[in-house]
Amino acid sequence: MNTKSMSVAVLVGALLAAGIVSGCKTDKAPAGKEEEKHEAHHGGCLNAIETCAVGHAEVKLEGEVLKVWFVGGETETDKAVRVSDTQIVLAVTIDGGQGRSLTLEPRPIELAREKVGDCSYFEGKAAWLAGVKKFSAAGQVNLKGKGRPVRIEYPEGFDPDDQPASKAGEPAK
Repeated sequence: MNTKSMSVAVLVGALLAAGIVSGCKTDKAPAGKEEEKHEAHHGGCLNAIETCAVGHAEVKLEGEVLKVWFVGGETETDKAVRVSDTQIVLAVTIDGGQGRSLTLEPRPIELAREKVGDCSYFEGKAAWLAGVKKFSAAGQVNLKGKGRPVRIEYPEGFDPDDQPASKAGEPAK
């Protein structure tokens, strides 16, 4: 390994240790795939859509604006995945309280030649988002030609692959 490669490796390691580069819910690789990391390339948190293999919604809250990027599955979280939706409605629950509705509008990325109906980036704005530190949300998105449920856990992220499976006859925890 040359000096430049070693410096990059040290930097990536430092970013992972500092939590700046986040994973699919955590910095852990999927079970049995210790060498694979899921990175949130926009500085948000990753929420798997159905499974990590299908894709992710990377979510970042900035003041009153919720930003959502639809990205690839597994380690391809640096690749945009375009969706055909012209808006996405989320049911948002803040700290287990009453649910609110938030509509995400497409914000096509011009450099990627995206357009409404063929877009990977969405935003929703609401005054009640200001100051929110933690929330859950649910909705649906047309991803990879199929309507799929979206579950967002902010700021932890959501990975159904990391959820403990309940044993037969034992209530889920």
